[in-house]
This record gives sequence, structure tokens and C-alpha cells, in this order.
Amino acid sequence: MTNFKLHLPIRAGVIEVKEITVSEDKRVYQKLSKFGRAYHDKYSGNPVSEIPGVQNACKLFRALGIEPTKHRPSSEAMLRRFLKGKEAYSVNSLVDVSNWCALDFLLPNGVYDRSNIFGNIELRKGRIGESYIGLNNLDVHLKERYALADEQGPFGSPKTDSRRTCVDVDTREIIAIIYAPEDYDPKRLREQCELYSDRLIEFCGGVLESCLILNNQS
Repeated sequence: MTNFKLHLPIRAGVIEVKEITVSEDKRVYQKLSKFGRAYHDKYSGNPVSEIPGVQNACKLFRALGIEPTKHRPSSEAMLRRFLKGKEAYSVNSLVDVSNWCALDFLLPNGVYDRSNIFGNIELRKGRIGESYIGLNNLDVHLKERYALADEQGPFGSPKTDSRRTCVDVDTREIIAIIYAPEDYDPKRLREQCELYSDRLIEFCGGVLESCLILNNQS
């Protein structure tokens, strides 16, 4: 089990699953789309800020020093797409499960290939000179931003995650993180982590190794 430390005022659910099989199975995407259309049917035309649960991700971002009206949490950005009658993008079964859960819980998450993570993980502020190549192939500079880092350096941030730890069809073991504000109910977060892992195992197989709920005092 990976050692994970928080140095910022938030709460996190951390899930580790091994022996998974990532595919282009569209069943998960169909569930994601169905969930998104249900949001559209229920809330289209209403202010996004009034939708139950949306403010949790906004509170989380403010605790991380990010203004959510300028940089939308990924969960809210996806919700807004569906409210406008647009669809999300399908990537693979693993990413689609993560997007489905982000939309369901209205909390951002990240999923990482554990075989490319080395040693302990910490969530902290980025240091002077720290950067990595992001999924958009651009340098992501991390000074004074939150950084998810292992013993080789940062591999995740609010802007975009790194190419080093991204998941693909060859991924066999993962670490997934659900981010929540510090005052989020830990029992509810655990239930959501368990639901995330159940969905992942249903559509990607695998064996659950750990499911932890952490805060800054853990």
C-alpha cells in the first residue's frame, strides 16, 4: 500500500486497485452519458451554483488557492457540458469510470498508473523550478500551485496531469484520488470511494488493495 500524505487543508479518498484490464468498452460511457442527460433534464436552465453538490468542489478549489470561477473543477466543467446539451468524450473504460464518478459525486478526481509512481506520495505546494510535461504536451509550472508528487517529483496538478503517470490500455494497476473540501463528511466520502472501486472492478476487473480517507491531520 502506498504511503500518502496531505500537506494542504483538504480531504481525500485514495483507492488502489491492481490487476485491471483497460479497454474501449462503451458500456461505461453509455452510463456516463445517461447520467449527464438526467442532469440536463432536471437542471437545464437553472443556475449551476444552485445545483446540490456543486459548491463542494468550489470550496475545495478555494482551499487550494484556485479561484473556481476562473479555473473550473473538472467535475463542474463536465456538468456544464451536459447542461448545454453536449456530450462528454469517451477515452477508455478506466477514464470513463472516473468521469462518471466525478459527475455523480460532483467532486474532481485523478487516476494514475501506479507502475510509474515511485515511493511515497504527497499533496503539497509546488516549489520553485518544479514542472513536468502535461497531457497537453506543454510544460506545467507548479510554483505555489498544488502539486501531487512522488519521490521523483510532481506528476499532478489542477491544470493537467503529467504524461509520466497517465493511464492507457496497458495500465494494470492504479491509484485513484477523489478530492473533497476539508469539512466534507468522511463517511460519505468513503461510500463514494467504495462506489468508485465497485464500478471500476465491474467494468475493468481488478482487485481492490486499499481504500483510505485522509485529511491534513492524517
